Amino acid sequence: MTQIQRRIDRLILRLKQQYLLSDIRFVREYGNERVETPIRGLLAVISVVSTARDRGYLGGFLSSTVRGETYGAKLEIRVYAPACENGNGLSEIVGDILSGLERADDEKIITSASATSIEFDPNMNAIYRTVQISIEFCVCEED
Repeated sequence: MTQIQRRIDRLILRLKQQYLLSDIRFVREYGNERVETPIRGLLAVISVVSTARDRGYLGGFLSSTVRGETYGAKLEIRVYAPACENGNGLSEIVGDILSGLERADDEKIITSASATSIEFDPNMNAIYRTVQISIEFCVCEED
């Protein structure tokens, strides 16, 4: 699923380059980068929840000779804030991420994006909100 990971990496890289999100540290879930506990600032943890791949004729508005692969994935960005800050600014940051995703999506692969309510993670001793994103894209080949 390297096609999916490459697209997600490019999307997150463009998202991180936006001015309003420059103070947030982005890390992969289960990556080799360690996360401090308790956290000291805003932290965004990116995880791929599910992936799908389908090969065949792409159809739709395309020619009947166009074959390829359709990829899809659901990912989450959990945005953590230290519990001592009571989630100060967490909703604003999540709003910035949602609007930033629209600007960062140069390839137009995002099909939906939403945010959950504020929750508490006792393991991290932090308050967080989750941004849920669905992406889909095709890799075409001519017959």
